[in-house]
Amino acid sequence: LLLEKPFQIFRAELWVRDINDHSPVFLDRETTLKILESTTPGATFLLESAQDSDVGINNLRNYTISSNAYFHINVRDSGEGNVYPELVLDAVLDREKVSELNLTLTALDGGSPPRSGTALIRILVLDINDNIPEFAQSLYKVQVTEDSPVGSLVVAVSARDLDTGTNGEIVYAFFYATEVILKTFRINSTSGKLYLKAELNYEAIQTYTLTIQAKDGGGLSGKCTVVVHVTDINDNPPELLMSSLTSPIAENSPETVVAVFRIRDRDSGNNAKMVCSIQDHLPFVLKPSVQNFYTL
Repeated sequence: LLLEKPFQIFRAELWVRDINDHSPVFLDRETTLKILESTTPGATFLLESAQDSDVGINNLRNYTISSNAYFHINVRDSGEGNVYPELVLDAVLDREKVSELNLTLTALDGGSPPRSGTALIRILVLDINDNIPEFAQSLYKVQVTEDSPVGSLVVAVSARDLDTGTNGEIVYAFFYATEVILKTFRINSTSGKLYLKAELNYEAIQTYTLTIQAKDGGGLSGKCTVVVHVTDINDNPPELLMSSLTSPIAENSPETVVAVFRIRDRDSGNNAKMVCSIQDHLPFVLKPSVQNFYTL
């Protein structure tokens, strides 16, 4: 038995139907963004797209970001059927409150159920010089004895700056100090410690008022006042200041005023309290008049 036409060719097309067997994948599992804290809300930041080997509806369709108070995601269409994520700033950043944010970016495909892939978006909030140095106290009051040696610590002032880097580095200095202040005191520019540079003398100056400035690396500054009270020590003997003196005097002349004088002590407080007296066996009488004045 022979066939007349034993060989025939048929044309056929085979369509391979895709199944959702691939999840979206980010080539970089972690992305770091550095954003200035002064960045205006509404600013956008382009993020890396995920890759999905599936096609059609099973391909990449959407992006989401983990819940937070500062950013949301816009999904953009490239015009070629591909979508990419764009991070949008919603609220003002403040590095002093939040210096770093870790957000999870999720890529979703169109499968049912959808497959997903994630990447970490690490946001570092960069500092701007938006904080002035602040002293722990606006007014420091100290007492120093007048016999304190040169080099003695008077007081340590302290300021802080919430900024970072050079914006948070503080330098201490006198603010418009007089020549007397500059000759009497010195300040450590790094520690804020105030030292004696010269000897004190209560009888000359009892109080010094200094203004100290704390300045950061960005030029912002704060100020405080230091009031130094010099306390007295008993370093001055009483003095007798003669107003009049009659000498010699005639004999047999009782009640004759021989001398009028006053006494003083340059110290203060109890150190300035004085008692004036003469020996009992002398033929004279010491009479006080007004305060610290006597007649003999």
